[in-house]
Amino acid sequence: MGGGGSYYDRDVQDGYNRGTDGFSQDAAEKMGRRAADPGLLPKDRRLECAAKCPVVYAFDVTGSMGNLPRIIYDKMPMIAGQIAECGYLRDPELSLAAIGDILSDQAPIQVAEFSLIRKLDDWLQRIWLEGNGGGQAQESYEYTAYYYARMCDLKNADAPFFMITGDEGFRDTLYGSDLSRHFGGKHQNTEAQDIWDELKQKFKGNVFIIRRPYQSGDNDKIQAQWEKALGKDYVVPLTSDQAIADITLGVFALMTGSRTLDEYLDDLKTKRAVAQSDERVAEVRTALARVAALKPGGGAGSPAAPEPKKKGRVF
Repeated sequence: MGGGGSYYDRDVQDGYNRGTDGFSQDAAEKMGRRAADPGLLPKDRRLECAAKCPVVYAFDVTGSMGNLPRIIYDKMPMIAGQIAECGYLRDPELSLAAIGDILSDQAPIQVAEFSLIRKLDDWLQRIWLEGNGGGQAQESYEYTAYYYARMCDLKNADAPFFMITGDEGFRDTLYGSDLSRHFGGKHQNTEAQDIWDELKQKFKGNVFIIRRPYQSGDNDKIQAQWEKALGKDYVVPLTSDQAIADITLGVFALMTGSRTLDEYLDDLKTKRAVAQSDERVAEVRTALARVAALKPGGGAGSPAAPEPKKKGRVF
């Protein structure tokens, strides 16, 4: 269990051979673009998704994130395989988004079309890891949120998710001139909190940030800003980069009600190609404790949803 297999066009074992930096040579090569792909720039584009479970996976690709974007590449087959095998999401399609800084980056917002999860490599390999950022402890999360709040149509969404992986804060005001420059058309100045509120309504409350600690004295201030914007329980701590897949899948499993926290932690031991260590299980338990409390019965003891039969269009 837990491999890419028939659920992904690349096997999970491709990411096992990690170097000293925590990612594979394949990830380094396939995510090694030197310039932006024009097809991922958001200007004059509108996205549409008819799946019941549309997922936006928006990750910071600025320098402070280190190698985490490449680690995400390595772990995507396992994420896809576990979603299908364990039934964490039903009828999912996923749109990748790469977040930079509109004040300093050439391609601060990159957005992919919604895709069957098994085909995500087609989009991952087109993302430019620009690796800059403005050095002000703020990146353009709010502009990416604006795009999906107002320029994305979810036609049949029952269980949508908007997932951010990042470490920095955001700016409180979005300026119409910047919005027009990056998205086309005419836009007005907008407050970031209004956008987060719109996004939460559109994604039925399922807006989370899996937050990597920021390596500066601004970390507590950034944490407080995200807690105010999304709610304290929706800011999920990432204490080690290699736990990103386990925590991401855990949010899906808990919020769809397919697993309780104890049942999901058992999956880490019994439904993976390689069982997770006790240390990783403890780390994931701590990270997901507040998420589990968001769902009635989300702790120990509530029944899990039955696992789906492996047929039909899942991926």
